[in-house]
Amino acid sequence: MKKIVKVFRGVGYLIAFSLILYPVVSNYVNQLHSTTIATDYEQEVSHLSENLENEMIEQAREYNKSLIGISSFIDPFSDTEGIQTEDDVYNNLLKIDDTGMMGYIDIPKLDIVLPVYHGISEKVLQSGVGHLPNTSLPVGGESSHAVLSGHRGLANAKIFTDLNKMEVGDVFYIKVLHHTFAYQVDQILTVLPSETDALQIEKGKDYVTLVTCTPYAVNTHRLLVRGTRIPYEEAKNVDEEVGLHRTIPFYMIILIGGIAAVVIIWIGTKIYSRRKEKVREQKK
Repeated sequence: MKKIVKVFRGVGYLIAFSLILYPVVSNYVNQLHSTTIATDYEQEVSHLSENLENEMIEQAREYNKSLIGISSFIDPFSDTEGIQTEDDVYNNLLKIDDTGMMGYIDIPKLDIVLPVYHGISEKVLQSGVGHLPNTSLPVGGESSHAVLSGHRGLANAKIFTDLNKMEVGDVFYIKVLHHTFAYQVDQILTVLPSETDALQIEKGKDYVTLVTCTPYAVNTHRLLVRGTRIPYEEAKNVDEEVGLHRTIPFYMIILIGGIAAVVIIWIGTKIYSRRKEKVREQKK
């Protein structure tokens, strides 16, 4: 009987420990996968000639000019089925392979590196960040406003789960081909899905807005985190200053707390068992 109890107890510990570790391990695996995708992207880009790369950037900026004046945008999370645009011109801009990846985003504050894809189909949003059609491509330039969308709360990936932790002054980077564009958060809004005025292009401005659902798991509103373009070196200085004050990630706190709880329970169980054995010995 004692052996059976020990086996069940061991299985219980294993299950509890697995539940504690799952979100951390899952996030680590997915972040590793995203980083690998970014590395593969860099390798593909390395084969492009400087002339071809400059031509691709120029074509993207010309496309962006054609979007000035558009004021109607699709909500990326209301009904993403079929939203993937069939516009061949759009899909071929910044295209280096058949994955639909146009670059990647690096958000140091959230410790994430994520691929950015054309369109906002559910397939795209399950694997990375989607670019909202009819908004500027993320290649910088005056009078441009790129909108990038990502899910929160996916079981197998964080993506934009922690986007609510971003604050005014934080920085993020968009990497397209060999170009790195730096943005500093200057505005954070919570709006209804139908309220899209904040996504419009402003004359002379260079914006990128990150969009996700809010409140977490309720998803009735949209969280808009807007960044304005700043020089890369300035962004690195800001990032270093902010990095000095970063706290331990929440999932690490959960992991440490969970492990501590398991250890305490295990020690408590051992002490209780030994006391019971001593009582039995005394009675004998």
